[in-house]
Amino acid sequence: MESLIGYGIIGSYLALLLILGRKIGRRFPKNNLSIHEYLFAGKRISFGLLAPSIFTSWVWVTPIVGSGEAGFRFGISGGLSYSLGAGLAFAAFAAIIVKIKRLMPEGVTVMDFVGVRFTPFLKDVYYIFAMLVVIYIVVEQSAGIALVFNGLFHVSFKKIAFLTVILCGGYAVWRGMRGVLYNELINFFLISVGILAFAFIILQKFDIETLHDGLQSVACDPANRNYNPQAMNLLSKSGMMYAFSAVLIALGQLLTDPAYYMKAYIARDEKTIVRAFLAGGFICWMPAAMISSFVLGYVALSQNIDLSQAINLSIAISTNALTNNFGIEAELVFAFLVFCIGCTSIIHCLIGVQSLFTLDFYKNKLNYEATEAEKLKFGRIVALLVALLCALISISLEKVSLLTIDIFSGIFFAAPCGVILIGILSKKVLGNVAWVSIAMGIAAGFVMWITTDDWELNYFLGIAVSFFVPLLFLCFASFFSRSHFNFKRLLFFRPQ
Repeated sequence: MESLIGYGIIGSYLALLLILGRKIGRRFPKNNLSIHEYLFAGKRISFGLLAPSIFTSWVWVTPIVGSGEAGFRFGISGGLSYSLGAGLAFAAFAAIIVKIKRLMPEGVTVMDFVGVRFTPFLKDVYYIFAMLVVIYIVVEQSAGIALVFNGLFHVSFKKIAFLTVILCGGYAVWRGMRGVLYNELINFFLISVGILAFAFIILQKFDIETLHDGLQSVACDPANRNYNPQAMNLLSKSGMMYAFSAVLIALGQLLTDPAYYMKAYIARDEKTIVRAFLAGGFICWMPAAMISSFVLGYVALSQNIDLSQAINLSIAISTNALTNNFGIEAELVFAFLVFCIGCTSIIHCLIGVQSLFTLDFYKNKLNYEATEAEKLKFGRIVALLVALLCALISISLEKVSLLTIDIFSGIFFAAPCGVILIGILSKKVLGNVAWVSIAMGIAAGFVMWITTDDWELNYFLGIAVSFFVPLLFLCFASFFSRSHFNFKRLLFFRPQ
């Protein structure tokens, strides 16, 4: 019976996508016939369509269950640190993307920017980062969904992980950017209602006083299994370090994700970009993360549960809290919420990678005389192959800690940030020095992570070193560069 519920959720979402896809096909009969329609959705996207898209693509499975882990690990400062850190990162990203848009109005992705601002080789390097961040996000979302379904309904982890990615890949290829945007609009309401409903169900049994008493016990009772003297400290050292790390981790993921640049490119105007990115990625996102920390992390603490042996602590917190204290209704709401969240993020990533290989890669690397139809076909094939690759990777992660994956990716994706920031702020020509700085940052970050014994310090120092080494190295190198970059090259850039 429980396994039928898990597969029933997937079937329900499939039906939603099929109905939505058919309606888009009828309303926009030329949707799949040109790049302007298929990938740019007419290039006049309004705030009402873009803001929900930004929110749903930024609400991952890991922020929902991960914010619960932050609350569980660090107490009252955990939920605030997680949501504030990632929220501030998105606000900074919005400012960066608007600046790039002003410097390079016709640039579609960050690869266009670094290719002109630095070197064509660095553009290829950022292709690799873009592909890896897409694979990372897709794999983590599908693995998160599968772990939740496995924990709640005892269904096969591998089947759920595989089916989820293939379902999302098929839809992204079928209806393109317009299909992505309308699906995200519907999911914005589903996710918002789901978060509020889930919080309401939890708080019916665990009221504010119960949660406060649980935190107080964790902070004051050494016999508590999760004893943490800083649990009631809003500005605890661990919480503040986590907040700083969250800023750098999120910024690295955002700056290398091609889909956000695509969504900024198709917005109606700059005002729409600013309003939509801040509303979706900051104003709406932060409360969602805080609520999740509150209802998952603090409930687990109030129950004095020992989860020290859990491989994936964030998943264990949510599934244990539900299976031990609530009925099937709460499990169903949470599972459907997680599935909607994960699928929108996966579809968002796959349309991003599809745009890379449709708009630029095929014509510039493989066939300079390619027609629009050939580019569209190539992009769809690559997106499906990437989805298949991610599905195969996902099914192997059942016993792998998602936290370890997060730390590894945080260090890896923090390094490219400095190049983009210096590319905007510096007026000097830096050329090949840029990719050298990235290699130095990644190497230094992982060395710091491996050689630091303290688990609270190693990820913090690793991410910080990976971020700041390229930034400082490029600042230093700019003093020795005598040539000034001609920013008109960005202003007059036109895609080939």
